[in-house]
Amino acid sequence: MSKYNVNKFKQITVALNTPFDQKGNVDLEAARKVVDYFCNKGIKQMYVCGSTGEGFLLDTEERMAVTEAVVSQAAGRMNIIVHVGCPDTRHSALLAEHACKTGADAISAVPCVYYRMGEESVYAHWTAITEAADLPFFIYNIPQLTGFQLSMGLFNRMLKNERVAGLKCSSDPVKDIMKFKTAGGKDFLIFNGSDSQFIAGRLMGAEGGIGGTYGAMPELYLKMDELIKREEWKKAHQVQEQVNQFVSRLSSFPSMYGAVKSIISLDGCKIGNPRLPFLPVSLDDPELILLYHDIRNAIEETKIL
Repeated sequence: MSKYNVNKFKQITVALNTPFDQKGNVDLEAARKVVDYFCNKGIKQMYVCGSTGEGFLLDTEERMAVTEAVVSQAAGRMNIIVHVGCPDTRHSALLAEHACKTGADAISAVPCVYYRMGEESVYAHWTAITEAADLPFFIYNIPQLTGFQLSMGLFNRMLKNERVAGLKCSSDPVKDIMKFKTAGGKDFLIFNGSDSQFIAGRLMGAEGGIGGTYGAMPELYLKMDELIKREEWKKAHQVQEQVNQFVSRLSSFPSMYGAVKSIISLDGCKIGNPRLPFLPVSLDDPELILLYHDIRNAIEETKIL
């Protein structure tokens, strides 16, 4: 059972798209501006250097620099959860220790990637990360990318670790959320990970969400969260339908990360292109411009809900 109170983390959590300059270098000044941009939209929590943040395309020093910039800029305004997962345990633990010293609010990690590790290896990997930092640790289960499906046996072992405070559940089906929440108990936090199943995940027991498309339309996710808390599920369903159409359209571009970054840039917060091999999406693309305006119109329309 976790020793931490997770109530402050029950938030709509934007997964930060790491900004790059025209030469492809991490743009720390732009990262600070992104923090302000989302703060002004009402976001109170960010997930840094994860999949959306192109964390596996950054070296260790870059990840540390992004963490430092974001944590310092967000101080007192946002919770910052730092994804510290690396292919190896040593660097993961190093990033966890650094996040703690920097002042992050929590850490998170996927299992080891590329190599198909067994449960004992993943248990050792996650345990070493928790030992490196006295912070709430959120397991990140995303088998479609890692090739590792979190079993109930391993999950129950991890629950005995007092620093394990929650789980980001991006696996299919959505009923996995209920399974993990039931085992974890009322004080264990589940983040919904599938953007297109946001309200379904909340019905199954998730009390927050972290997503890769939140950055393109944070207002719509905040609206769904508001409607769910008011138990106005039909209205939440209405917003989810719009969100799902936008997720599909974002996914139709050469890279979703490139499309989300370009939507954010069109909205006045310039964050550059993704790092190769993720492909850029031109700000002049007519389909992107149309999508941007459709998102803005939907945000205006749903304000009255």
